[in-house]
Amino acid sequence: MLGFLRRKAEPDPSPKVLRVPSKKFNAAVGAAMAAIHELEEITTRAKSRMSDQKRPIGQGDLEEVLRMLSDAKRRIDSEMEDEIAKSDDQGDTEWNKDGYDLLVAPTFRMANSPQEIIDLTLRASDGGAKSARLVYQLVIAEMDVAVARYYVTLNTGIKTE
Repeated sequence: MLGFLRRKAEPDPSPKVLRVPSKKFNAAVGAAMAAIHELEEITTRAKSRMSDQKRPIGQGDLEEVLRMLSDAKRRIDSEMEDEIAKSDDQGDTEWNKDGYDLLVAPTFRMANSPQEIIDLTLRASDGGAKSARLVYQLVIAEMDVAVARYYVTLNTGIKTE
């Protein structure tokens, strides 16, 4: 279906081998799984708060979600650093460009997703977003998208960026 909309892939004349330290990649896989868990937990709490009709979403609610994301990022980074430090693996994993783009890059991005969401939120606020409720909804949507993007890329091989 919609095959007429697909671009024909042009062969890469020079397939490159990309090397990633094994211990760094293995730590990133664990960090990505931790980020998924953290984002899902934060999203559940944030959505619950959104459904509470007794009190409108305010700046404090937004700051609380950003604090939770920041705490999650600190925990994830700490776990990743600990994993790298305790690993004796000095080897590298080798990836062609496609493999790197479909597994390695999304894994590192997922591991860093709490920070990406914080940065996006701060850009929205600095850019003049006035409604705490709308920015709060943006944060929730971005957390859902980060998790979905990672799973779609891993399960389908489709680059989602």
